Amino acid sequence: MIKSINLSWVSQTSLTNLNSGEGGSNYIDVKKYKWQGEEYPYVSGQAMRFYLKEAIRRQEDYKLSCIPNDKGESCGDVENCQLCDLFGFMTTKKKEGRSKGNAMIRVSPVKVSPAIGLLPFDENSNVDFLTRKKRDTLNTTELGGDIVNVEMGMNIYKCGIAIDVVRIGREEVIAEGERRTLKLTDLINEEERKNRIINVMNAVLNIADYSKQARLLTDFTPDFLICSAQNVYNHKLQKAIEMNDIALNIQRFKEVIKEVIDEGGTVYVGMRAGLFENEEEIIDACRGLGIEVKQPNEVIKEISKKVTEDVIS
Repeated sequence: MIKSINLSWVSQTSLTNLNSGEGGSNYIDVKKYKWQGEEYPYVSGQAMRFYLKEAIRRQEDYKLSCIPNDKGESCGDVENCQLCDLFGFMTTKKKEGRSKGNAMIRVSPVKVSPAIGLLPFDENSNVDFLTRKKRDTLNTTELGGDIVNVEMGMNIYKCGIAIDVVRIGREEVIAEGERRTLKLTDLINEEERKNRIINVMNAVLNIADYSKQARLLTDFTPDFLICSAQNVYNHKLQKAIEMNDIALNIQRFKEVIKEVIDEGGTVYVGMRAGLFENEEEIIDACRGLGIEVKQPNEVIKEISKKVTEDVIS
């Protein structure tokens, strides 16, 4: 019985700016974090959730996903809106008559990590200079407009999502009795619950709609992908990927994967050629764990097939 699904992946980008920081009036920087005194780029979890939501919206009929109103509140209709079901919401309930207004909150069953850059930013970055030409200067021969500097870089990002399968398409209700307990109420049937889970995984293969793509087109889909279908809920798989320069830390990879398998999980690994320096070691390590390395899109097909055929909690 599948209770959780984890995906952890690495993606190499071209020269780009996937998520801007505070910057200044004419300076668009890249969001960064510090590790041991050096700066690395990252894409916030909020931005990653937006990219995944837009990918899901593109995959299905647009009517199946709401758009937040002018207050940023979504519809809250878990039964009919897959984005409200998958990513949760907080919306207000209007006061009616003498009743008090309150807030409706759904905790997201899909957890998304920030995408963290694994290579130092200063060693792989540049500042691009451009001008915003003003309309009233278009017919003159003089240069005019605002000068803008855009910070951008190449990097390798690590990303992850965890899907709390038990809570997809369901609502938690407090059952009163001798003891107060939680009860899960089905809002959609099992086939639709599985369809929504598969939509999330397919979105990882089609993730797009990042910022600055008009001038800095890049692809952010997985070059190396690990997926697990587990009968317990945890985030352990997210620790399987650690890099030493451009090589995967094989010892850590094997330890984490073995632990997930020992807990009864099924693990899939997909890899595109040309990212890691130690690709043969990765293939050998997977073979030793009984895993055949495939392409990332084949891995998503396999785990989707398992979700379709197996019982989900």
